[in-house]
Amino acid sequence: MILHVACLPFPSYQGTQAALDAMLRASWETGHVAHVLTYAHGSHEVDPPYAVHRVPDFPKLRSLRSGPSVGKVALDVRCIYEIRTLAARLRPTAIVAHHVEAACAALVAGVGPVFYVAHTSLSHELPSYFERIPERPVKALGRVLERLICARARGVAAVAPSLAALLGGGTHYLPVPWSPNEGTVLDSKWEARAELALPADAHVCLYAGNLDPYQGWEHLVEGLACLRNLVPTARLLIATESDALPVRRKAEEAGVSSAIHFRRLDSERARALAHAASDLAWVPRRAEGGLPIKLLDAFARGLPVVAMERATAGLPIHEACRVVPNEDPRALARAARDLFEDRSVANALRSRARGYLRTHHDATNYARAMRDWLELCRTTPPTTMQRGRRRRAEPVRQAR
Repeated sequence: MILHVACLPFPSYQGTQAALDAMLRASWETGHVAHVLTYAHGSHEVDPPYAVHRVPDFPKLRSLRSGPSVGKVALDVRCIYEIRTLAARLRPTAIVAHHVEAACAALVAGVGPVFYVAHTSLSHELPSYFERIPERPVKALGRVLERLICARARGVAAVAPSLAALLGGGTHYLPVPWSPNEGTVLDSKWEARAELALPADAHVCLYAGNLDPYQGWEHLVEGLACLRNLVPTARLLIATESDALPVRRKAEEAGVSSAIHFRRLDSERARALAHAASDLAWVPRRAEGGLPIKLLDAFARGLPVVAMERATAGLPIHEACRVVPNEDPRALARAARDLFEDRSVANALRSRARGYLRTHHDATNYARAMRDWLELCRTTPPTTMQRGRRRRAEPVRQAR
């Protein structure tokens, strides 16, 4: 049995939480027992097949946003005690910590070797939360903390090949399981647009995800302004649980506020509806590292994708979506216009994207990669950096 630790609200429709849920469900589907420890709150209720443990609901934090906060630090400290309690009661074969906060809590808990799964590059993402502070010291702080965690962890894995390369030091790539949605988005497009008050003849680009700075959402507004000059009927649908006020302000400045529609991403139905109403998905990215789950989800739901190079995360998907240069909203616009005009190309992308998911992201691939990674970490002598770690308390029981 594996105890997963994730110091974040769970569940929610954000990318990391969706990836974690997919990993846990894949473990269950392939016959592996997994438990998870998370914060007390989430965005909605679920009844998953795996066991969910939560820290006590104090302080009562209800924010779903990413990034550091005082309240989150308090909850992370409480996670330390809960990890010790659960490890003593469940006696897991491994403790797998997702994200930096969980890795810190698990390492401080000191109940055995910690296997760290990175979902983002802290050194690249952290500066986006402190825009009033010079980027260099914030980035350096993130790099130091990241290196310290990787040095002390028994093994390190990343959810994207590009992130594994950034972390270095023998970091393994761990594919996030994500299955194609066998239903078609085309049968219900017009009904979905009617419900969302979108014009039936519009050309709709979708962005489904949070609006944190590292996402590069400003490229969406700039891209729409360019696209409207090429395709006057173009619209942008933003499905999110984030505060959309910054986007609205930028849209007003760019003169495209009337062409942007917002949908609250607060249920699976809302997500399905947003994809059903759209012609393609836009996936920008400002910070390097990390895996945009919105990209895999668009693949699964049959939407052709236009993604900036950084958003591909090093995955072998260049044949499955249209890739454009980073920081180039004009390229987003031109690629969208081309797909609007050539439906055969869009359909080919849909087909290849579904094939890519079946080949690279099924539950069996994930379970095998997780098993092989843990086994390799247990049988390989610690790295030079890891040998400098202090001895911890009695280790978690090893798998036989």
